[in-house]
Amino acid sequence: GAGDRMTQGPGDSGIVVATARPERALAMDLAREFMDALSHRDLSRAGNMLAADFVMTVSGGQVFRRLEDFMAHSALHYSSVRKTGAVIEACEASNGIAVYLHGAMHGTWLNGAAFEARFCDRFLIRDGKLAELQTWSDAAEHARRSA
Repeated sequence: GAGDRMTQGPGDSGIVVATARPERALAMDLAREFMDALSHRDLSRAGNMLAADFVMTVSGGQVFRRLEDFMAHSALHYSSVRKTGAVIEACEASNGIAVYLHGAMHGTWLNGAAFEARFCDRFLIRDGKLAELQTWSDAAEHARRSA
């Protein structure tokens, strides 16, 4: 019964660690699954991970609320792009869990020239859904050099 439960004092952080870690781990899993879905152009699967008020901001300040619009924007710049060697980290944010994914991106511009750039994506996971995605890369700097 209720009397069988152990009580823990305010100084015992065991419960905090035990409950906070899985939430961050789940947030990192969601970010990985989302990126996997996008890399396979599975917009239906990726879309199921989005909060109703999802917003995505890319380098240069363009804002997207629909994945289809983001994919159309990307098609104006790249014939292919792939992110590799990603490091993933998560921390608590004021309004959810922030997940950072950073590494290298490789691809081909529309003119056929290959490129490699660095990227950093910041996901905000709230209530088990992707609420915000901010993405930065130095691909634009490489595009200016190869033009």
